[in-house]
Amino acid sequence: MLEYFNENQASFWFALGALALIVELLVLGMSTIILFMLGIGALATGTLMYMGILGEGWLLGTAVTGIIAFAAGVLLWKPLKRYQEAEVPRSGESSDFLGMEFTLSSLLDVENTSTHQFSGVSWRVELAREDQDKSLAAGDRVRVVALHPGILVVAAI
Repeated sequence: MLEYFNENQASFWFALGALALIVELLVLGMSTIILFMLGIGALATGTLMYMGILGEGWLLGTAVTGIIAFAAGVLLWKPLKRYQEAEVPRSGESSDFLGMEFTLSSLLDVENTSTHQFSGVSWRVELAREDQDKSLAAGDRVRVVALHPGILVVAAI
């Protein structure tokens, strides 16, 4: 295998870049950007060697990979830092159910909860905090604004 990579250095840089990206994205979950930058640099080096723009040579390949990885790190530092610092949605704030609209089957107010049958599950329906002063009758249309285990929090449309 070493003989193959020695004769086909572009393949080595492609393999190294792919391995670095896979480990960074799937195993480490973008917790560090070092392997990500190394992967970008190695893939770019492999591409340049494959296209004949860059001659084959271990020292040249290593230098170009390092330079490209450094340049990519400088260019992508701020966007990737924002990506890492993005807030994860709190419980109940992220779901495919959010925004779903349906018709109430019974009275819904602060003292009375309703139920909604969806996908074979009977969900308890509660009013959102901002609608606590309202009373919604059976047949009123509502929109899901939050979700908790077994509970759809709704607001009037």
